Amino acid sequence: MTAEALLGSLESVRSRGVGRWSARCPAHPDKSPSLSVTEGEKGLLLRCFAGCTIKEITEKLGLRVSDLFFDAGVPDLAERQRARHRRAQERAAQQATYGAEGRRLDALREAEYLVSATRGITIDGWSNDKLDAMLNTLAAAYMRIWEDSDEWR
Repeated sequence: MTAEALLGSLESVRSRGVGRWSARCPAHPDKSPSLSVTEGEKGLLLRCFAGCTIKEITEKLGLRVSDLFFDAGVPDLAERQRARHRRAQERAAQQATYGAEGRRLDALREAEYLVSATRGITIDGWSNDKLDAMLNTLAAAYMRIWEDSDEWR
């Protein structure tokens, strides 16, 4: 079973990062999401923080526990290996996307802090060239600090 197939049968689904979601647990009257869904190495991992068992959750969804494994219903070993490889590639691509977005947001936060930390200065009147020059100066300073540290070695 895929995560998309399972998530389609749940309510109030929210993403919690790469391969992680929360949703309302179908096994009890849930007012706020207490069910955690995570893509594991071989299948989907479910945990209800209200204490419902995995058997109760899967029964309520009309599933068996064995249905949560990615390879459920795929008899061919070669096809299971190809599917595992595809999932690993997809997970790596998702993590790279989240990592790049996180670094971009960190840089934006740092730039905002730099601008707001300077007394009486606003960027409202700055031209794009001036803003670009100031951000390049900041980037160069960070690069010098990073090159002087042991982190890059």
